[in-house]
Amino acid sequence: MSSEWVYSLADISAGFSIQQTLSQQAQLQSLKPFQFYVQYWDSFDERLNRAGIRLWTEEQPRRQFKLFFRDTSGSIRSLSSGETLFRADDIPSMEIRRKLQPLLEPRPLLPHLRIQRKRTPWIRKNMEGKKVLSLLLEQDLEFYRPIRFPGDVETETKPGLTLLRLQGVRGHFKALEEFKEWLEIRIGLLPLENDFFDHYLNLLELGKGKKPKNERKPLHSNLHAPEAVCRVLRIQFEIMKNNLSGTLWGKDIEFLHDFRVACRRSRSILSQLKSAFPEAVIKPFLEDFAWLSRLTSAVRDLDVFLLKLRGEEFKKRFGEISLQPLVGWLEGRRDEEQNLLGSHLQSERFQKFSQSWNAFLHGQSSIDLNTEEPSQIKPLASRRIRRLWQRSLKEGRAIPDEEAHLAFHELRKTCKKLRYLLEAFRPLYSKTEILAPVKSLKQFQDLLGVMNDNYVQKELMKQLSVSPELPEESRRIAEQLADGYQNQLQEAASGFRQVFEEFSDPTRNADWKRLLEETPDAIEESFA
Repeated sequence: MSSEWVYSLADISAGFSIQQTLSQQAQLQSLKPFQFYVQYWDSFDERLNRAGIRLWTEEQPRRQFKLFFRDTSGSIRSLSSGETLFRADDIPSMEIRRKLQPLLEPRPLLPHLRIQRKRTPWIRKNMEGKKVLSLLLEQDLEFYRPIRFPGDVETETKPGLTLLRLQGVRGHFKALEEFKEWLEIRIGLLPLENDFFDHYLNLLELGKGKKPKNERKPLHSNLHAPEAVCRVLRIQFEIMKNNLSGTLWGKDIEFLHDFRVACRRSRSILSQLKSAFPEAVIKPFLEDFAWLSRLTSAVRDLDVFLLKLRGEEFKKRFGEISLQPLVGWLEGRRDEEQNLLGSHLQSERFQKFSQSWNAFLHGQSSIDLNTEEPSQIKPLASRRIRRLWQRSLKEGRAIPDEEAHLAFHELRKTCKKLRYLLEAFRPLYSKTEILAPVKSLKQFQDLLGVMNDNYVQKELMKQLSVSPELPEESRRIAEQLADGYQNQLQEAASGFRQVFEEFSDPTRNADWKRLLEETPDAIEESFA
């Protein structure tokens, strides 16, 4: 049973009224009021909030930071903490770290909410002079979302709630229940139904991520193809812009990941549906997206590998101390690549690309399709999806052996293009008919993604195993890792045939045919 109840008072003036009421209560002792800051922490994409977990700190003048943790059970843990949180590893409780790490990794903790709070404590003692309960009158003078990383924007400050917090003391539950009854029946206070963090976060979320009017227009089958493609691409451009500051910051690897995926999706969709636009208009954009893909690949590859090396599996296998020279070298290389990426993303070329791409996306609704292509989006999208699906089957059947990395790589690229189109134009198709094809494609693509990651990391470790820049022990570890990745690659490749057979099963083919409104004869003709 909870030992704390929180009551919301109407406004600041109500706070003064309740103070007068409390001062008339015998055995209640008022303590000196003070001001401090409360800071609520979460990942950028609010993983803790979605899991029903609260993590916050209290910063009081001339006192050590206090960290508070509340899980879905409602129980609250408090402990002393350092002034700065960034990773789950920074939390001085092994129990709490174990709960947070699976949720947070690889994202760091960021401040989502900062509250300036005035607290007036009251305590009640029994006849023996022992404290039996506490009352905290809390006036939130202002709240806002602070700057979380360079390029982020601080929200406008707002006045907060006035709360009365009733807290029990172990062993004195009867006194707590009696005072709770007095507050609710005699005073007429009602317990706060919603978490005050929820209240503040909802207010701060107003307008967050709100897309321009055009981006919120739905897709439909009869939509003119250029406009439909631009609606899809505008969404991806918004993702790029929303993740640009975080990508430049470079401390949260998910910003770069989301930025890079949006670039790849844009390039793939534009390339597959380029016939909807004049070639001369599209070609420079395709070149720019290819440039961005090359720029972001090195940092992303290093991010993925460093994430693995910092994991518990590798620490147990090699020891954290033994891994440190290798990790340190990779971190240094990652910093170099991050600086290079940052300089390009702040270059004149990127600025010109952003401006011209934005102008293109918001000015194409009147462009006519080429005469050989359909004027509506669904026939055009279905044609491209059909061709990519057929190509994936053809390339999968033609894989020569387990060592054919280039063949696997080409198949992976084909599957990614297919998935990007399916996901982008999902609203054009029946929800029931698209579910099975998307699911089977994702499972197949996941295997190809693992194979590609293992190959990239194997090649990097092979290079480092003979690098004179690393100490001998680090080169030995790199060689062992290269061998390990080779074994994993062979295992995945040996299981490829079974996964591909599931993907290309006649039942799955029937799902694709229904989705694309394709006759069996037409499908068979494509492989003749």
